[in-house]
Amino acid sequence: MPMFQGSPLPNKTPMMELTDIGFSKGSSSSNSDDLERQTPDTIPFAKTPKFSSTKPNLFDRDLPFRYALDDYFLSEIDTAWSDLPLIACGYVSGLIDALSYNAWGNFSNMHTGNTIFIALGVSGKPDGQPMLWLKALVAVIVFIVGNVFFVYGSRYMGTLRRSTLIVSFAIQTALLLGAALLVQKQIVSPTLDRQIPIDWLQVLTISLIAFQAAGQIVASRFLAFSEIPTVVLTVMVCDLFVDTELYRRPWNSNPKRNRRLGALLSHFLGAVTAGGMAKETGLASGLWLATALKACITLGWFVWRRKD
Repeated sequence: MPMFQGSPLPNKTPMMELTDIGFSKGSSSSNSDDLERQTPDTIPFAKTPKFSSTKPNLFDRDLPFRYALDDYFLSEIDTAWSDLPLIACGYVSGLIDALSYNAWGNFSNMHTGNTIFIALGVSGKPDGQPMLWLKALVAVIVFIVGNVFFVYGSRYMGTLRRSTLIVSFAIQTALLLGAALLVQKQIVSPTLDRQIPIDWLQVLTISLIAFQAAGQIVASRFLAFSEIPTVVLTVMVCDLFVDTELYRRPWNSNPKRNRRLGALLSHFLGAVTAGGMAKETGLASGLWLATALKACITLGWFVWRRKD
């Protein structure tokens, strides 16, 4: 208006200043609330605390996949039907033990026999193999070390986790692969040379097999199938006939009996297979078959059903 031209603006009264401050604060608070409502404070799929920065992260788009992958491999498996891989391990044990005894004169998985060989060595027996006790002793010690390794390793990682079983059986497969390569490349002789007191390369191969055998018996314990030890038959046969419901019908009414029978037959069939392969194709082919079976079991844990 003309009356205010060229004249200074009137000074604000205290009441006017308070009013301006109130409106300013209210406007700022409203804008801040709108921004908070428009900007999500958490990532929908993340299980970590809120991010303090609003800068874009190049890996944000991978978070759902990475968390799903971690959740999948760290989850526990459903133990239903997991006795089938253990029965397959019994077949591998029969196959390997028959091959080992036929080629090198001692066992790689069944350490009851090796313990007998150690005891006979005290008196210098058997006559044809004076150093057999030493090979047996090494196999037993390696088997014990393997048990310690797989027991504490499985407990550290989580006994029934998918990743634990995958790692355990992958190690077993790798050890069998190493043994098969040693024989295939003729670094290790597939026959016993009685002119040499002890062939340490054969002892190395037996040790690889003995170490991996510990992994499958430890798995049978953690999967809670103690009726399938996978490496020995003596106790399993006794438990089979001790069972008061041995003849119970229908067939699916006694699963423990069924598992024992399955493990017994698979072990026997593995040994029969070893005899045929030793006669027709040789030791290396039998070790390759054992490696392939362990590899299939390892891959099976990748797709095994998870625990609900």
